[in-house]
Amino acid sequence: MFRKKNNSHSIWITLAILSSIATISMYTETMLLPALPQLIHEFNLSYNTSSWILSAYLVAGAVMTPVSGKLSDVYGKKKIMIILISIYTVGLIISPFSSNFIMLLISRILQGIGISVFPVTFGLIREQFPRNKLAVSQGIISSMFAGGAVLGLAIGGTIVQYFGWRLTFFSIIPIAIILIFIIFRFIPKANDVHEISNSKKEGSQQKFDLRGAILLGVTITTFLLFITSLRTDSFDSNDKQLNLFGIPNSAVIFFIIFVASFITFLLLERKTKAPLITPQLFLDRRILASNIILLIVGMSMFTIFQTLPILAQSPYPVGFNNSAIQMSLVQLPFALVLLILGPLVGVIITKIGQTTPLVIGTIAMSLGFFLLFFIRPNEFYISVYLVIISIGISLANVSSTNIVMMQSSFKQIGISLGISNLLRIIGSSIGPTIAGLFMQTHLFLIDSNNNQFHYFPSSSAYDLIFGTMLGLSLSALCISLFLIKNRLKNENYFRSGSN
Repeated sequence: MFRKKNNSHSIWITLAILSSIATISMYTETMLLPALPQLIHEFNLSYNTSSWILSAYLVAGAVMTPVSGKLSDVYGKKKIMIILISIYTVGLIISPFSSNFIMLLISRILQGIGISVFPVTFGLIREQFPRNKLAVSQGIISSMFAGGAVLGLAIGGTIVQYFGWRLTFFSIIPIAIILIFIIFRFIPKANDVHEISNSKKEGSQQKFDLRGAILLGVTITTFLLFITSLRTDSFDSNDKQLNLFGIPNSAVIFFIIFVASFITFLLLERKTKAPLITPQLFLDRRILASNIILLIVGMSMFTIFQTLPILAQSPYPVGFNNSAIQMSLVQLPFALVLLILGPLVGVIITKIGQTTPLVIGTIAMSLGFFLLFFIRPNEFYISVYLVIISIGISLANVSSTNIVMMQSSFKQIGISLGISNLLRIIGSSIGPTIAGLFMQTHLFLIDSNNNQFHYFPSSSAYDLIFGTMLGLSLSALCISLFLIKNRLKNENYFRSGSN
Protein backbone atom coordinates (compact mmCIF):
# COMPACT_ATOMS: atom_id res chain seq x y z
CA MET A 1 0.00 0.00 0.00
CA PHE A 2 2.74 2.42 0.94
CA ARG A 3 4.59 1.96 -2.33
CA LYS A 4 1.48 2.40 -4.49
CA LYS A 5 0.47 5.59 -2.75
CA ASN A 6 3.84 7.26 -2.93
CA ASN A 7 5.25 5.77 -6.12
CA SER A 8 4.68 8.86 -8.24
CA HIS A 9 6.14 11.34 -5.78
CA SER A 10 8.21 9.97 -2.91
CA ILE A 11 10.57 7.86 -5.01
CA TRP A 12 11.78 10.96 -6.86
CA ILE A 13 12.21 12.87 -3.59
CA THR A 14 14.18 9.91 -2.24
CA LEU A 15 16.31 9.73 -5.39
CA ALA A 16 17.03 13.49 -5.19
CA ILE A 17 18.15 13.18 -1.56
CA LEU A 18 20.32 10.13 -2.27
CA SER A 19 21.85 11.90 -5.25
CA SER A 20 22.68 14.84 -2.97
CA ILE A 21 24.56 12.48 -0.64
CA ALA A 22 26.56 11.22 -3.62
CA THR A 23 27.30 14.80 -4.74
CA ILE A 24 28.47 15.92 -1.29
CA SER A 25 30.71 12.88 -0.71
CA MET A 26 32.45 13.23 -4.08
CA TYR A 27 32.79 16.99 -3.71
CA THR A 28 34.62 16.41 -0.43
CA GLU A 29 37.02 13.96 -2.05
CA THR A 30 37.86 15.97 -5.16
CA MET A 31 38.13 19.35 -3.39
CA LEU A 32 41.02 17.83 -1.43
CA LEU A 33 42.90 16.49 -4.47
CA PRO A 34 44.59 19.79 -5.47
CA ALA A 35 45.82 20.04 -1.85
CA LEU A 36 47.74 16.74 -1.85
CA PRO A 37 51.13 18.40 -2.56
CA GLN A 38 50.39 20.97 0.18
CA LEU A 39 49.49 18.24 2.67
CA ILE A 40 52.66 16.29 1.82
CA HIS A 41 54.73 19.41 2.50
CA GLU A 42 52.83 20.62 5.60
CA PHE A 43 52.85 17.26 7.43
CA ASN A 44 56.25 16.20 6.03
CA LEU A 45 54.86 13.02 4.46
CA SER A 46 56.42 10.53 2.08
CA TYR A 47 54.48 9.88 -1.12
CA ASN A 48 53.34 6.40 -0.08
CA THR A 49 52.31 7.65 3.38
CA SER A 50 50.30 10.42 1.71
CA SER A 51 48.21 7.77 -0.02
CA TRP A 52 46.55 7.14 3.36
CA ILE A 53 44.79 10.49 3.06
CA LEU A 54 42.59 8.70 0.50
CA SER A 55 43.07 5.10 1.67
CA ALA A 56 42.12 5.60 5.36
CA TYR A 57 38.82 7.08 4.25
CA LEU A 58 38.20 4.21 1.83
CA VAL A 59 39.27 1.41 4.19
CA ALA A 60 36.84 2.68 6.82
CA GLY A 61 34.14 2.79 4.15
CA ALA A 62 34.99 -0.71 2.96
CA VAL A 63 34.80 -2.20 6.45
CA MET A 64 31.60 -0.36 7.34
CA THR A 65 29.80 -1.03 4.03
CA PRO A 66 28.51 -4.53 4.93
CA VAL A 67 28.11 -3.43 8.55
CA SER A 68 25.80 -0.53 7.69
CA GLY A 69 23.78 -2.77 5.38
CA LYS A 70 23.18 -5.28 8.17
CA LEU A 71 22.40 -2.59 10.74
CA SER A 72 19.88 -0.96 8.41
CA ASP A 73 18.08 -4.29 8.06
CA VAL A 74 17.77 -4.54 11.85
CA TYR A 75 17.14 -0.93 12.91
CA GLY A 76 15.69 0.65 9.78
CA LYS A 77 17.29 2.45 6.85
CA LYS A 78 16.28 6.00 7.76
CA LYS A 79 17.68 5.81 11.30
CA ILE A 80 21.01 4.36 10.13
CA MET A 81 21.25 6.95 7.32
CA ILE A 82 20.90 9.81 9.81
CA ILE A 83 23.51 8.30 12.15
CA LEU A 84 26.03 7.70 9.34
CA ILE A 85 25.64 11.17 7.79
CA SER A 86 26.03 12.68 11.28
CA ILE A 87 29.32 10.78 11.78
CA TYR A 88 30.42 11.98 8.34
CA THR A 89 29.67 15.58 9.33
CA VAL A 90 31.67 15.25 12.57
CA GLY A 91 34.63 14.07 10.46
CA LEU A 92 34.24 17.13 8.22
CA ILE A 93 34.24 19.45 11.24
CA ILE A 94 37.43 17.90 12.70
CA SER A 95 39.44 17.96 9.44
CA PRO A 96 40.22 21.70 9.13
CA PHE A 97 41.44 21.80 12.75
CA SER A 98 43.92 18.94 12.25
CA SER A 99 47.28 19.97 13.68
CA ASN A 100 49.04 16.73 12.70
CA PHE A 101 48.69 13.83 10.29
CA ILE A 102 47.16 11.44 12.87
CA MET A 103 44.35 13.87 13.62
CA LEU A 104 43.69 14.28 9.90
CA LEU A 105 43.55 10.48 9.49
CA ILE A 106 41.04 10.17 12.36
CA SER A 107 38.80 12.74 10.69
CA ARG A 108 39.13 10.89 7.37
CA ILE A 109 38.20 7.59 9.04
CA LEU A 110 35.03 9.19 10.44
CA GLN A 111 34.19 10.43 6.93
CA GLY A 112 34.85 6.90 5.63
CA ILE A 113 32.38 5.48 8.12
CA GLY A 114 29.87 8.00 6.79
CA ILE A 115 30.22 6.91 3.15
CA SER A 116 29.11 3.41 4.09
CA VAL A 117 25.62 4.91 3.83
CA PHE A 118 25.51 4.02 0.12
CA PRO A 119 24.38 0.37 0.48
CA VAL A 120 21.52 1.73 2.59
CA THR A 121 20.63 4.30 -0.07
CA PHE A 122 20.71 1.69 -2.84
CA GLY A 123 18.45 -0.47 -0.68
CA LEU A 124 15.88 2.35 -0.67
CA ILE A 125 16.19 2.69 -4.45
CA ARG A 126 15.72 -1.06 -4.85
CA GLU A 127 12.53 -1.00 -2.76
CA GLN A 128 10.88 2.02 -4.34
CA PHE A 129 11.89 1.84 -8.02
CA PRO A 130 10.49 -0.66 -10.54
CA ARG A 131 13.05 -3.28 -11.57
CA ASN A 132 13.18 -2.04 -15.16
CA LYS A 133 14.22 1.45 -13.97
CA LEU A 134 17.00 0.36 -11.64
CA ALA A 135 19.65 1.01 -14.30
CA VAL A 136 18.35 4.55 -14.87
CA SER A 137 18.35 5.35 -11.14
CA GLN A 138 21.85 3.88 -10.82
CA GLY A 139 22.98 6.04 -13.72
CA ILE A 140 21.51 9.19 -12.15
CA ILE A 141 23.28 8.57 -8.84
CA SER A 142 26.54 7.82 -10.70
CA SER A 143 26.22 11.12 -12.55
CA MET A 144 25.69 12.93 -9.25
CA PHE A 145 28.97 11.45 -8.00
CA ALA A 146 30.51 13.02 -11.08
CA GLY A 147 28.65 16.28 -10.44
CA GLY A 148 30.26 16.42 -7.01
CA ALA A 149 33.65 15.77 -8.64
CA VAL A 150 33.09 18.65 -11.09
CA LEU A 151 32.20 21.04 -8.26
CA GLY A 152 35.03 19.79 -6.08
CA LEU A 153 37.67 20.30 -8.77
CA ALA A 154 36.31 23.68 -9.87
CA ILE A 155 35.79 25.13 -6.39
CA GLY A 156 38.42 23.18 -4.47
CA GLY A 157 41.32 24.17 -6.71
CA THR A 158 40.47 27.86 -6.31
CA ILE A 159 40.07 27.64 -2.51
CA VAL A 160 43.30 25.64 -2.11
CA GLN A 161 45.36 28.07 -4.19
CA TYR A 162 44.11 31.28 -2.60
CA PHE A 163 43.00 30.29 0.92
CA GLY A 164 44.60 26.93 1.74
CA TRP A 165 43.22 23.40 2.09
CA ARG A 166 41.57 23.89 5.51
CA LEU A 167 38.97 26.30 4.17
CA THR A 168 37.72 23.70 1.67
CA PHE A 169 36.02 21.82 4.50
CA PHE A 170 34.19 24.92 5.70
CA SER A 171 32.58 25.14 2.24
CA ILE A 172 30.79 21.80 2.73
CA ILE A 173 30.08 21.53 6.49
CA PRO A 174 26.86 23.69 6.45
CA ILE A 175 25.47 21.69 3.50
CA ALA A 176 26.11 18.39 5.28
CA ILE A 177 24.27 19.64 8.38
CA ILE A 178 21.31 20.78 6.26
CA LEU A 179 21.23 17.36 4.55
CA ILE A 180 20.76 15.61 7.91
CA PHE A 181 17.59 17.63 8.54
CA ILE A 182 16.34 16.99 4.98
CA ILE A 183 16.77 13.21 5.43
CA PHE A 184 14.96 13.40 8.78
CA ARG A 185 12.08 15.36 7.22
CA PHE A 186 11.59 13.80 3.78
CA ILE A 187 12.84 10.19 3.73
CA PRO A 188 9.73 8.02 4.30
CA LYS A 189 9.62 6.29 7.66
CA ALA A 190 6.98 3.68 6.81
CA ASN A 191 9.58 1.47 5.17
CA ASP A 192 11.65 1.47 8.33
CA VAL A 193 8.68 0.34 10.41
CA HIS A 194 8.02 -2.46 7.94
CA GLU A 195 11.66 -3.53 7.98
CA ILE A 196 11.96 -3.54 11.74
CA SER A 197 8.81 -5.65 12.12
CA ASN A 198 10.17 -8.13 9.60
CA SER A 199 13.53 -8.26 11.33
CA LYS A 200 11.84 -9.07 14.61
CA LYS A 201 9.97 -11.95 12.96
CA GLU A 202 13.20 -13.29 11.54
CA GLY A 203 14.74 -13.23 15.02
CA SER A 204 18.17 -14.68 15.29
CA GLN A 205 18.72 -14.63 11.51
CA GLN A 206 19.35 -10.89 11.74
CA LYS A 207 22.25 -11.22 14.21
CA PHE A 208 25.13 -9.00 13.24
CA ASP A 209 28.48 -10.64 12.42
CA LEU A 210 30.72 -8.37 14.53
CA ARG A 211 33.57 -10.88 14.49
CA GLY A 212 33.53 -10.97 10.69
CA ALA A 213 33.52 -7.16 10.48
CA ILE A 214 36.58 -6.88 12.74
CA LEU A 215 38.49 -9.55 10.81
CA LEU A 216 37.60 -7.90 7.50
CA GLY A 217 38.90 -4.57 8.78
CA VAL A 218 42.16 -6.15 9.98
CA THR A 219 42.58 -7.96 6.63
CA ILE A 220 42.16 -4.86 4.46
CA THR A 221 44.21 -2.57 6.71
CA THR A 222 47.18 -4.93 7.10
CA PHE A 223 47.24 -5.57 3.33
CA LEU A 224 47.51 -1.84 2.64
CA LEU A 225 50.09 -1.42 5.44
CA PHE A 226 52.07 -4.25 3.84
CA ILE A 227 52.13 -2.38 0.51
CA THR A 228 53.04 0.90 2.22
CA SER A 229 55.90 -0.74 4.15
CA LEU A 230 57.55 -2.23 1.05
CA ARG A 231 59.52 0.95 0.36
CA THR A 232 63.26 0.19 0.46
CA ASP A 233 64.79 3.17 -1.34
CA SER A 234 68.44 3.69 -0.49
CA PHE A 235 68.20 7.21 0.90
CA ASP A 236 65.46 6.25 3.33
CA SER A 237 66.27 2.64 4.12
CA ASN A 238 68.20 3.61 7.24
CA ASP A 239 64.82 4.18 8.88
CA LYS A 240 63.87 0.54 8.33
CA GLN A 241 65.25 -2.80 9.48
CA LEU A 242 65.69 -5.01 6.42
CA ASN A 243 65.87 -8.79 6.42
CA LEU A 244 68.13 -11.00 4.30
CA PHE A 245 65.87 -10.56 1.27
CA GLY A 246 66.02 -6.75 1.43
CA ILE A 247 62.39 -6.50 2.57
CA PRO A 248 61.52 -4.37 5.63
CA ASN A 249 60.68 -6.48 8.68
CA SER A 250 57.54 -4.40 9.23
CA ALA A 251 56.29 -5.46 5.78
CA VAL A 252 56.82 -9.14 6.66
CA ILE A 253 54.87 -8.72 9.92
CA PHE A 254 51.97 -6.97 8.18
CA PHE A 255 51.90 -9.67 5.49
CA ILE A 256 51.74 -12.48 8.08
CA ILE A 257 48.90 -10.73 9.93
CA PHE A 258 47.10 -10.15 6.61
CA VAL A 259 47.30 -13.83 5.58
CA ALA A 260 46.30 -15.07 9.04
CA SER A 261 43.32 -12.71 9.35
CA PHE A 262 42.16 -13.42 5.79
CA ILE A 263 42.22 -17.20 6.26
CA THR A 264 40.50 -16.87 9.65
CA PHE A 265 37.85 -14.62 8.11
CA LEU A 266 37.10 -17.15 5.34
CA LEU A 267 36.92 -20.09 7.76
CA LEU A 268 34.65 -18.30 10.23
CA GLU A 269 32.35 -16.93 7.52
CA ARG A 270 31.71 -20.49 6.32
CA LYS A 271 30.57 -21.51 9.81
CA THR A 272 28.60 -18.36 10.69
CA LYS A 273 24.80 -18.60 10.36
CA ALA A 274 24.48 -14.93 9.33
CA PRO A 275 27.82 -14.19 7.60
CA LEU A 276 28.95 -10.70 6.70
CA ILE A 277 29.58 -11.86 3.11
CA THR A 278 27.48 -14.72 1.74
CA PRO A 279 29.78 -17.15 -0.14
CA GLN A 280 26.91 -18.38 -2.37
CA LEU A 281 26.82 -15.05 -4.17
CA PHE A 282 30.26 -15.74 -5.65
CA LEU A 283 29.11 -19.02 -7.20
CA ASP A 284 27.38 -17.12 -10.00
CA ARG A 285 30.15 -16.51 -12.53
CA ARG A 286 28.48 -13.40 -13.99
CA ILE A 287 28.22 -11.78 -10.54
CA LEU A 288 31.81 -12.74 -9.68
CA ALA A 289 33.12 -11.42 -13.02
CA SER A 290 31.18 -8.15 -12.64
CA ASN A 291 32.50 -7.66 -9.11
CA ILE A 292 36.10 -8.11 -10.28
CA ILE A 293 35.52 -5.43 -12.92
CA LEU A 294 34.04 -3.11 -10.28
CA LEU A 295 37.16 -3.61 -8.15
CA ILE A 296 39.33 -2.61 -11.15
CA VAL A 297 37.06 0.40 -11.83
CA GLY A 298 37.58 1.56 -8.24
CA MET A 299 41.34 1.14 -8.56
CA SER A 300 41.38 3.08 -11.84
CA MET A 301 39.47 6.08 -10.55
CA PHE A 302 41.37 6.56 -7.29
CA THR A 303 44.76 5.82 -8.83
CA ILE A 304 44.06 8.82 -11.07
CA PHE A 305 42.95 10.87 -8.05
CA GLN A 306 46.19 10.08 -6.20
CA THR A 307 48.58 10.43 -9.16
CA LEU A 308 47.39 13.35 -11.29
CA PRO A 309 47.62 16.14 -8.65
CA ILE A 310 51.25 15.23 -7.97
CA LEU A 311 52.13 14.78 -11.66
CA ALA A 312 50.51 18.10 -12.60
CA GLN A 313 52.05 20.14 -9.76
CA SER A 314 55.56 18.63 -9.74
CA PRO A 315 58.27 20.78 -11.40
CA TYR A 316 59.84 20.11 -14.78
CA PRO A 317 61.14 17.70 -16.06
CA VAL A 318 59.11 15.13 -14.08
CA GLY A 319 55.86 17.11 -13.95
CA PHE A 320 54.05 20.04 -15.54
CA ASN A 321 54.68 22.66 -12.80
CA ASN A 322 50.99 23.61 -12.60
CA SER A 323 49.15 25.51 -9.87
CA ALA A 324 46.26 23.98 -7.91
CA ILE A 325 43.75 25.67 -10.22
CA GLN A 326 45.53 24.49 -13.38
CA MET A 327 45.66 20.97 -11.96
CA SER A 328 41.89 21.07 -11.38
CA LEU A 329 41.33 22.14 -14.99
CA VAL A 330 43.39 19.18 -16.24
CA GLN A 331 41.13 16.76 -14.38
CA LEU A 332 37.85 18.62 -14.91
CA PRO A 333 36.97 16.98 -18.29
CA PHE A 334 37.32 13.57 -16.60
CA ALA A 335 34.61 14.52 -14.10
CA LEU A 336 32.41 16.24 -16.70
CA VAL A 337 32.23 13.09 -18.82
CA LEU A 338 31.21 11.07 -15.76
CA LEU A 339 28.48 13.63 -15.10
CA ILE A 340 27.08 13.53 -18.64
CA LEU A 341 27.39 9.80 -19.28
CA GLY A 342 25.99 8.56 -15.95
CA PRO A 343 22.25 8.77 -16.77
CA LEU A 344 22.85 8.08 -20.49
CA VAL A 345 24.49 4.73 -19.76
CA GLY A 346 21.42 3.69 -17.77
CA VAL A 347 19.21 4.46 -20.78
CA ILE A 348 21.58 2.64 -23.16
CA ILE A 349 21.57 -0.46 -20.95
CA THR A 350 17.78 -0.63 -20.88
CA LYS A 351 17.79 -0.64 -24.70
CA ILE A 352 20.74 -2.89 -25.69
CA GLY A 353 21.63 -4.78 -22.51
CA GLN A 354 24.65 -4.66 -20.20
CA THR A 355 27.41 -6.69 -21.85
CA THR A 356 28.01 -4.62 -25.02
CA PRO A 357 28.47 -1.32 -23.11
CA LEU A 358 30.69 -3.21 -20.67
CA VAL A 359 33.01 -4.41 -23.45
CA ILE A 360 33.18 -0.91 -24.96
CA GLY A 361 33.91 0.53 -21.51
CA THR A 362 36.81 -1.82 -20.77
CA ILE A 363 38.25 -1.14 -24.24
CA ALA A 364 38.12 2.63 -23.54
CA MET A 365 39.81 2.16 -20.14
CA SER A 366 42.58 0.08 -21.74
CA LEU A 367 43.10 2.64 -24.53
CA GLY A 368 43.27 5.56 -22.08
CA PHE A 369 45.87 3.94 -19.84
CA PHE A 370 47.81 2.76 -22.90
CA LEU A 371 48.11 6.38 -24.06
CA LEU A 372 49.03 7.58 -20.54
CA PHE A 373 51.72 4.91 -20.40
CA PHE A 374 53.34 5.74 -23.74
CA ILE A 375 52.58 9.41 -24.59
CA ARG A 376 52.34 12.24 -22.02
CA PRO A 377 53.79 15.35 -23.71
CA ASN A 378 51.63 18.00 -22.02
CA GLU A 379 48.50 18.72 -19.98
CA PHE A 380 46.16 18.83 -23.00
CA TYR A 381 47.00 15.25 -23.96
CA ILE A 382 46.54 14.16 -20.34
CA SER A 383 43.04 15.69 -20.28
CA VAL A 384 42.10 13.91 -23.53
CA TYR A 385 43.31 10.57 -22.19
CA LEU A 386 41.37 11.12 -18.97
CA VAL A 387 38.20 11.70 -21.03
CA ILE A 388 38.71 8.32 -22.73
CA ILE A 389 39.24 6.62 -19.36
CA SER A 390 36.19 8.42 -17.96
CA ILE A 391 34.00 7.08 -20.79
CA GLY A 392 35.28 3.59 -19.99
CA ILE A 393 34.71 3.92 -16.25
CA SER A 394 31.13 5.20 -16.78
CA LEU A 395 30.19 2.33 -19.08
CA ALA A 396 31.94 -0.36 -17.02
CA ASN A 397 30.66 0.86 -13.65
CA VAL A 398 26.96 1.12 -14.48
CA SER A 399 26.97 -2.02 -16.67
CA SER A 400 28.68 -4.19 -14.04
CA THR A 401 26.41 -2.94 -11.26
CA ASN A 402 23.35 -3.61 -13.42
CA ILE A 403 24.53 -7.17 -14.14
CA VAL A 404 24.80 -7.77 -10.39
CA MET A 405 21.30 -6.34 -9.88
CA MET A 406 19.71 -8.44 -12.61
CA GLN A 407 21.53 -11.68 -11.74
CA SER A 408 20.68 -11.51 -8.03
CA SER A 409 17.38 -12.77 -6.67
CA PHE A 410 15.18 -10.18 -4.98
CA LYS A 411 16.03 -11.62 -1.55
CA GLN A 412 19.77 -11.46 -2.23
CA ILE A 413 19.98 -8.18 -4.12
CA GLY A 414 20.67 -6.06 -1.03
CA ILE A 415 23.65 -8.03 0.22
CA SER A 416 24.79 -8.59 -3.37
CA LEU A 417 24.95 -4.83 -4.02
CA GLY A 418 26.63 -4.40 -0.65
CA ILE A 419 29.40 -6.79 -1.68
CA SER A 420 29.78 -5.03 -5.05
CA ASN A 421 30.12 -1.67 -3.33
CA LEU A 422 32.56 -3.22 -0.85
CA LEU A 423 34.81 -4.55 -3.61
CA ARG A 424 34.71 -1.24 -5.49
CA ILE A 425 35.80 0.58 -2.32
CA ILE A 426 38.53 -2.00 -1.64
CA GLY A 427 39.83 -1.41 -5.16
CA SER A 428 39.65 2.34 -4.56
CA SER A 429 41.77 1.99 -1.40
CA ILE A 430 44.37 -0.27 -3.06
CA GLY A 431 44.87 2.04 -6.06
CA PRO A 432 46.28 5.09 -4.18
CA THR A 433 48.47 2.84 -2.01
CA ILE A 434 50.11 1.17 -5.01
CA ALA A 435 50.52 4.54 -6.74
CA GLY A 436 52.12 5.98 -3.59
CA LEU A 437 54.51 3.04 -3.37
CA PHE A 438 55.69 3.49 -6.97
CA MET A 439 56.10 7.24 -6.48
CA GLN A 440 58.14 6.79 -3.30
CA THR A 441 60.43 4.09 -4.70
CA HIS A 442 61.25 6.02 -7.89
CA LEU A 443 62.26 9.54 -6.90
CA PHE A 444 64.26 12.18 -8.76
CA LEU A 445 66.22 15.02 -7.11
CA ILE A 446 65.28 18.43 -8.55
CA ASP A 447 66.25 22.01 -7.79
CA SER A 448 62.67 23.20 -7.26
CA ASN A 449 63.45 26.74 -6.04
CA ASN A 450 66.71 28.70 -5.64
CA ASN A 451 69.07 25.80 -5.02
CA GLN A 452 66.58 24.08 -2.72
CA PHE A 453 66.67 20.44 -3.80
CA HIS A 454 63.69 18.16 -3.26
CA TYR A 455 62.75 14.66 -4.30
CA PHE A 456 59.83 14.23 -6.72
CA PRO A 457 58.43 11.09 -8.41
CA SER A 458 60.34 10.32 -11.60
CA SER A 459 58.89 9.51 -15.03
CA SER A 460 59.51 5.81 -14.38
CA ALA A 461 57.19 6.01 -11.35
CA TYR A 462 54.33 7.18 -13.57
CA ASP A 463 55.22 4.52 -16.16
CA LEU A 464 54.82 1.85 -13.48
CA ILE A 465 51.53 3.31 -12.25
CA PHE A 466 49.91 3.64 -15.67
CA GLY A 467 51.43 0.36 -16.87
CA THR A 468 49.89 -1.46 -13.90
CA MET A 469 46.49 0.07 -14.60
CA LEU A 470 46.83 -0.81 -18.30
CA GLY A 471 47.38 -4.46 -17.35
CA LEU A 472 44.38 -4.44 -15.02
CA SER A 473 42.18 -2.75 -17.65
CA LEU A 474 43.14 -5.42 -20.19
CA SER A 475 42.18 -8.04 -17.57
CA ALA A 476 38.79 -6.32 -17.22
CA LEU A 477 38.42 -6.43 -21.01
CA CYS A 478 39.06 -10.20 -21.02
CA ILE A 479 36.47 -10.67 -18.28
CA SER A 480 33.89 -8.60 -20.20
CA LEU A 481 34.52 -10.70 -23.32
CA PHE A 482 33.87 -13.78 -21.19
CA LEU A 483 30.55 -12.27 -20.08
CA ILE A 484 29.44 -11.52 -23.64
CA LYS A 485 30.47 -15.05 -24.69
CA ASN A 486 28.48 -16.46 -21.77
CA ARG A 487 25.44 -14.37 -22.78
CA LEU A 488 25.58 -15.56 -26.39
CA LYS A 489 25.93 -19.16 -25.21
CA ASN A 490 22.82 -18.83 -23.03
CA GLU A 491 20.87 -17.20 -25.88
CA ASN A 492 21.78 -20.01 -28.26
CA TYR A 493 20.79 -22.57 -25.61
CA PHE A 494 17.33 -21.06 -25.14
CA ARG A 495 16.84 -20.77 -28.92
CA SER A 496 17.73 -24.41 -29.45
CA GLY A 497 15.45 -25.38 -26.55
CA SER A 498 12.51 -23.46 -27.99
CA ASN A 499 13.01 -25.10 -31.38
